[in-house]
Amino acid sequence: MTTKLNTSKGFSLIEVMVAVFVLAIGLLGIAGLQVTAIKSNHTAMSRTQSTQLAYDLADRMRANMPGTIAGNYLATSAPSETYNCFDDFTGVGTGECSPLQMAHADLDWAFELAADTLPFVSAAVSCTSPGGTTVTADTGAEDCAQGFTHTITVTWSEQDGSNGLVSKSMSVEFQP
Repeated sequence: MTTKLNTSKGFSLIEVMVAVFVLAIGLLGIAGLQVTAIKSNHTAMSRTQSTQLAYDLADRMRANMPGTIAGNYLATSAPSETYNCFDDFTGVGTGECSPLQMAHADLDWAFELAADTLPFVSAAVSCTSPGGTTVTADTGAEDCAQGFTHTITVTWSEQDGSNGLVSKSMSVEFQP
């Protein structure tokens, strides 16, 4: 006479708990990757916005060469006097602005856009002579002759993840 052993079919509670534990570890790993991806995406967005802002201001400076050479773009903050050199409906220049007024309108636009798009932003425009002398808004020099190298620096803050805010910056150099 042979006796059959009663074999149970299915999973035991321990096997189910181990499977749930392994699944939970995997899901935590995916969540960690998601947080890292979001932080990296935000960093890339800030860099892209600051780069576009600096290159756009450089293009505006090239378009207003008399104002650039006169040093009208040297600034670390928006000018106190601003001008609207464009028709609000068409965006076409009215021709009523001097190079200084156009420079102030461009700087006002750039600083306002930077404050709206980047966290804790500052920006500065300076020029350097071929001899290496740097001219800034603080030095009071009024001349950035042709052949000088102009530098637009945009600085912003972003979360480090563990240490709070970290200052990041990027610079664009060009010769008009």
